[in-house]
Order: sequence, then structure tokens, then C-alpha cells
Amino acid sequence: MGKHTKVVFREIQRPRQILWMLILLQATFMWYWFIQQIIFGVPMGNKPAPDVVTIIFWVIFGIVFPVFMLGIVKLITEVRIDGLYIRFVPFHFKYKQYLFKDILHYESITYSPLKRFGGWGIRFNLNGETAYNMNGKKGIELKLKYNTVVVGTQKPNELKKALDSVQRTI
Repeated sequence: MGKHTKVVFREIQRPRQILWMLILLQATFMWYWFIQQIIFGVPMGNKPAPDVVTIIFWVIFGIVFPVFMLGIVKLITEVRIDGLYIRFVPFHFKYKQYLFKDILHYESITYSPLKRFGGWGIRFNLNGETAYNMNGKKGIELKLKYNTVVVGTQKPNELKKALDSVQRTI
């Protein structure tokens, strides 16, 4: 039912500059460590890691992790005729759907992802709330029967208008 319904609104969010900078800073350190210890033979620190550990860390945190985080990770939000669909690639293999029949109320909000959920990404808090956010502090709060879901967006007005327009047709 869900995957064949018409898409009224679609937003794709990717990591922002601050995350890029942190990941690239960490990757730069890994490359420096690798070049110093493996290429030049200069051990890093007072108790240097064995070369094999250096190579493993370099591959994971100097190559794989930055490519994964900066090239693959994205949050896709869609409003369709029957509800709101979320997919946090690569963590969700299919869309998480919130059908209008299950949504009691929704509203556009400004919130602190750090205070309310402890950060960005797929997050849960002690109040039983779930957040899907990539960056920023704007979102749509969905009140469901048993929990609350916050979906971060860079286009809160457009997302709210899309939800309103589909709700009027139901």
C-alpha cells in the first residue's frame, strides 16, 4: 500500500558542515598517524600501537567511516497520501511509516536536539519519544496514540503545508 502512493513532499537531508569538519579532522589524524608510523617508521606516542593495529584503525577511521558517513548517510522524509514516511539511510532498509489514521496531532516545533534527545540521528529519550534528525532544531512533532515522534527538517513550513494539504483530502 505505502510504497505505491503518490509523494506530495520529499526532503533529503545530509550531514552539515560541522559534522563534516569533525569527521574530516578525525580522518586527517588517522592519515597522519598512518603516514608517520607505517611510511616513515616513526612510532606515535610513548606506547605506540603495533603496526597492524595502526593499519586497521587507519582503514576503519581514515577511509571507511568518512566515506560511509559523508557519502551514504541521509534522512529522507516524504509526505504521501496516507501518511508521513521516514527513512534514515543506511539504518532503515525500508521506510518507517506513520499513517494519518495513527496520528492524533502534529505541529511544527523548534526544539533542542541536544537537550531533548541527547543529539542528532535516530534518538530516544526517557519520555518514550523518538527523534529522527540530521541537523538543526526545526521539526514536526507527531503525537501518536502511544508515543511522540519528532522529525527534524530544514523545511518546516513546507512539510507542515504538505501534511495539512493531504489531511484536508482525507
